[in-house]
Amino acid sequence: MSQSDALEQATERLDRAVDQLEMFLRQAFPEAEDGVSLAALREQVEFLTEERDRLLRELDAEKSRVGRLAAANEEVSGRLAAAMVTLKDLMPAASR
Repeated sequence: MSQSDALEQATERLDRAVDQLEMFLRQAFPEAEDGVSLAALREQVEFLTEERDRLLRELDAEKSRVGRLAAANEEVSGRLAAAMVTLKDLMPAASR
């Protein structure tokens, strides 16, 4: 058997294997009864992945905002407590 014959036989075997693989994939991933194809499912997964990533970014931003608001709340509460102490100290002893 010459090298070109062996190469041709190998090419034919490869073609048959690729055909069998394509047939298997068509059987494994047929269009659903409602017409949803594998490509459509992949597109939907991509869309949902992008949406999830966007929501995660928004969630991180809101968590950061909550942290800033909590810090501001803590500062304001401290200032109010200090103001109340000052006001109590300024009140006449009789009104206590």
